[in-house]
Order: sequence, then structure tokens, then C-alpha cells
Amino acid sequence: MKAAILHSGQRSLKVEEVELPELSTNQVKVKIKACGICGSDIHFVLHGKMKSTYSPCIPGHEMSGEVIQLGETVTKFKLGDRVVVGAGTSCGKCSYCLAGRENLCEEIGVFGFNRSGGFAEFIHVEERYLHKLPDSIPFPQGAILADAVSTPYHAIKYQGELKPGETVAIIGCGGLGIHAVAIAKALGAGKIFAVDIDRGSLDNALSYGADEAILLEKNMQLGKILKEKAKGIDLIADFSGFMANIESSIRSMNRGGRIVLVGIGRNKLEIPMPFFLIERQIRITGSYGSDSRAIPELIQLYSDKKIDLTKSISGVHKLEDVNEYLHALEEKRENPIRFIINPEL
Repeated sequence: MKAAILHSGQRSLKVEEVELPELSTNQVKVKIKACGICGSDIHFVLHGKMKSTYSPCIPGHEMSGEVIQLGETVTKFKLGDRVVVGAGTSCGKCSYCLAGRENLCEEIGVFGFNRSGGFAEFIHVEERYLHKLPDSIPFPQGAILADAVSTPYHAIKYQGELKPGETVAIIGCGGLGIHAVAIAKALGAGKIFAVDIDRGSLDNALSYGADEAILLEKNMQLGKILKEKAKGIDLIADFSGFMANIESSIRSMNRGGRIVLVGIGRNKLEIPMPFFLIERQIRITGSYGSDSRAIPELIQLYSDKKIDLTKSISGVHKLEDVNEYLHALEEKRENPIRFIINPEL
């Protein structure tokens, strides 16, 4: 098959012909129809800040496609089924996996990092990672459900426990945060504040349902701004990884408020007001990826017309152009949200 390969020490992908391994009895062969380019692909391929467990490797973890071959023990899918491939991998045997909480598995991984991903014509994948995609959802929108939408969904619904009518602040409105805005809106948030350092990202957030955009500039105190603009914040979801925003924002929280950390940063999180945090019973928690609940629930939200991802697809491109659009996403050319690779083009 044709695939975009990252070789050790390289900072670009090379499209080559490679052999597919033999299909295992519990696997499904999927013809890739769409694979999203994610910010983590930029860090992985262009910056070398993320590492793979094998080399050379095929990146790409937001995949949708069509079932074209079945392993002998596969029972849940048939030839021709449209599917989404969940982005995360896990052992499938531990107590977390058996409870449907795969993102807590000690062996958690990601397609494209610890095994072959979706910048290729085909992929062999165990049926437990697949979700049926209705005809009503186009392949590009289905592909980004795997991470760009399911990761913020897990953060907002399950870790943040958003309740209808609550006030929400989304910090960092890139590929994940923009969908957190859409999800918060779909789940009934009363008011949504979008916070970013990029005006284009804030424009996207407003188009996805944010009530107010806050352009964060150097030395601005986010907590003070939020306190002035809202009586109090019930839920903060941070996709920026810049911990100073969280330290500042604590003062804006309502009693019983929740802060969910999704963005990964290297600076320390310091708690400048511990009594405020304790007395108001404010909870700070992390959120990583999603579990087996997310994609089926998102498909239902989409089918119910509570979310629409049409504007998230910034273009669909052939596999040979993957490097160009990695750079285009990095440089934010024309204010993109998600570029899609379709190996059939």
C-alpha cells in the first residue's frame, strides 16, 4: 500500500510503497477515507518533540473509512460498513479496559505513535477500536471524532461534569478547544467565554457558539478579567497548557467549580490561593483522550443535529501533500481547524 512514512531523524514524511502485515483473526482491514492532521502530528513530525515507540512509522490517529476485509473471529462488523477508528490503544484486558475506561489503562497508546496510523491507504485494526459511522456523517467529520472532538468531549462532560446553565471558560481555542466550545454549547452551557492569544482562533470560537471572546495579551490577569465579565465561572477547561492562566483563574471560580487540564505544558502549576481553593471546594483534575463512551455519544449528538462539524474541515487533500498541510496547520494559513488527508485522491 501507499503510506506516508516518518524515518528516524527526519522532519518530514516520505510517501512510499510498504507491505501490510497479515490480517489477524480479530482484526478488520479498513480502507482509509479520511485522516485528520492534528497539532500533535506537528510536534511529532516537524518538531521532534514527541517520540514513537517504533521506527520507521506511519503517523495519523484521526481515521475513518470502509471495512473491506474481516478476520475470522470478527462478529460486530460486515463488509462495506463505514467506521471511525478510535485514536487510543490499550491492553483490552485490565479492569479499566473491561469497564470501558480505556484511557486509564497503563498500556495506553495512540495510533500513529505506538503502532501504524492512518496516513496510508489501509490499516489493520482490532474490531474493539471501531465504531459504526452513519451515512449521514461524512468521512472527514467522522475522522475528527476520534480525537479533535472526543478528547474535549471527555474533558467537558465526564471530567468537567458540565451541567446545563453553567458558565464555562475555554482556554486555548485551537483544534481541541474549538470543539470544546461546540460541545459546551451542545450540552447546555449557560454562557461560554473563549480565551486565546490568537484572534483567528477566537473568531472560530464565536462561530461555534462562544458568547464572548477574550484576546489574552502579555501581563493580562485572566482571573480578574473573568471575574469582571461573569459573576463566577463554574467550569474552566484548559487546552493551552500554560499554567499561569490556571493560577490566575482560580479567583474567578464559583463554589464547587471545576478546572480541567487537557493541554500539556512544561511549567509548574502553583496554587497562589490555597484557602480559596479549599473553602470553595474547587476541584482541579486532568483529562486525557477519551474512553469508549465518547464516539457513540458524539455520533448521537451529530445525528440529533446538536453539533455540526462542517466548519471544522478546512480542506481535504491527497496523501502526497501531507507535508505541505502539516506546515499550513503550524503556520495557521487561512485560520484552519482541521486539514484532512484522503489517500484515495
